[in-house]
Amino acid sequence: MFCSFLTWLGLYVGGVWLYENLRTPVLLLLKSLKQLIFRQKLSQRYGKWAVITGASDGIGKGYAHYLARQGMSIVLVARNEAKLAKVAAEISAKHAVETKIVVADFSKGPEIYPHLEKALVPLDIGILVNNVGVSHDTPKYVDEIPQTALWDLINVNVGAATLLCNILAPSMKRRQRGLIVNVSSIASVCPSPCLATYAASKAYMTSFSVALQEELRPFGVEVQTVCPSFVHTNMTDFLVKDMKDTRMQKYLVDVDSFMRYAGCTIGKVDMTSGHWSHGLQTAGLYLLPEFARVFIMGLVNKRARNVFYVKKQKKVR
Repeated sequence: MFCSFLTWLGLYVGGVWLYENLRTPVLLLLKSLKQLIFRQKLSQRYGKWAVITGASDGIGKGYAHYLARQGMSIVLVARNEAKLAKVAAEISAKHAVETKIVVADFSKGPEIYPHLEKALVPLDIGILVNNVGVSHDTPKYVDEIPQTALWDLINVNVGAATLLCNILAPSMKRRQRGLIVNVSSIASVCPSPCLATYAASKAYMTSFSVALQEELRPFGVEVQTVCPSFVHTNMTDFLVKDMKDTRMQKYLVDVDSFMRYAGCTIGKVDMTSGHWSHGLQTAGLYLLPEFARVFIMGLVNKRARNVFYVKKQKKVR
């Protein structure tokens, strides 16, 4: 009797794992075949404009170019006006679409949102990509991080997506169309010692995004959650510099490779890692119980922290 129970329990657990990890690629295949038959531009399906936060470089810039290539007009949002103007000029020249820039420093908190609301609400926004995010440059204990940096993590990683959804969802609901893409992280899969605040902010993003999907589904508005692993951007550049083994650097996905896969998932699946290799990493993590994931992440992050502080002490000497 007990052996039978364990067998059924194992089948159930295995079935759940297979569903969670194979659901996205199966849906992606089926929806891709459907779109080959029923071709429709993203602007026709969702609306004219796509808004991308953190759009001056990295993944945000990648989404901006991808959506412009699909014929959407682009609103670039970030804090550096010069970088935004440069990216806007690149997109206009390369893809011949209309662009706008909105300068906003999300670390400032509540004071920036009236300006964003005034700039964005009048537009027919079909896609919102909540990409902007920050982290501290190396793994650290919470008490080693300046309070200003902790507030930046909260204001940018948690506040930005929450408030922009609050501002733009009503218009999407009225139009009965739209797509919100929330960029989270593989860090949301488990608590991460020495990256505690960053991982917690991404766990919030994933939870918020999945719940928002259910809220907006009855109104014809879609929500996609993207949980990538390491992509080589300015935010992860310190990892590459610390990698002594150049072979390991080759396995870091660059933005172009990431967008080739992540772009194909837009409008097809509600949850994705953004890249097939990241999907394998996530599936592997879910094979481990949470305490094992936390222990392993703690070992990796603490080792990286210790290397950083050893280097720092050598420089002081």
